Amino acid sequence: MKSGSRKIRVLVADDSPTALRSVCRYLEFDGQFDIVGTAVDGLQVIQQVERLRPELVLTDLSMPRMTGLETAKELRKSFPELRILIFTQLRGLSLREECLRCGADGFVEKSQMPEKLMEEIRRLFPTDARTD
Repeated sequence: MKSGSRKIRVLVADDSPTALRSVCRYLEFDGQFDIVGTAVDGLQVIQQVERLRPELVLTDLSMPRMTGLETAKELRKSFPELRILIFTQLRGLSLREECLRCGADGFVEKSQMPEKLMEEIRRLFPTDARTD
């Protein structure tokens, strides 16, 4: 990370403890991120965003109580500036389009992580915009 750059505040959500740990570890190792919270379902995501005010939410598509799509729709209503990336094991262009229609800023297949995830984050948070 460049000197003078600030860390991106991130909330990570996945109902799989293994996947959640993996994503968090990768982000922590990268050094550009401050993981401010985690969640195991969409309702927890909504509560955590209201309380912790992250800049970026990384959420799994398939979660109990509220899916990633439903979560993105709800978050977009109250937090228009929030960046939302949905990740999933599922594939397909129509799924990507549905995520974007529901308010997500990007979509990453788990099979393409972490490379595609980092590419999407760089697109949403250009390095120049993060310098103090």
